[in-house]
Amino acid sequence: MTSSLSTQSKVSIGAVLLAGAGAQLVDDAAFAVIPPLAVLGPIAGLIAIALTALAARAVTRNKQGAAVARTGLAVGAVSAATGLLVGGFGLIGLVLAVITMVAGVAGAVVGRQKQAIG
Repeated sequence: MTSSLSTQSKVSIGAVLLAGAGAQLVDDAAFAVIPPLAVLGPIAGLIAIALTALAARAVTRNKQGAAVARTGLAVGAVSAATGLLVGGFGLIGLVLAVITMVAGVAGAVVGRQKQAIG
């Protein structure tokens, strides 16, 4: 399933949903499966942000142009929404959600080669 954009900028909805939700829930699963990692509980938000950036990078590895930033934003938004649903809508949760969305775009865009126009 893809969005209704042009062929060059299609975004795979399934990959975005899987990457965004997966990035947010992997650290929670790790804490449950490997109990010594529970010490890292207070920084779980930061781990989820880093995982979101990595997931956005992975999903956009074959994309070019505006589709890269658009897909990164979509991964960040799904991850942020999942985090808010799991963690609650408190002030810290909202701040982390905004940072997570930015991390999705940054993870997708940072370090890419610029393409020549024309």
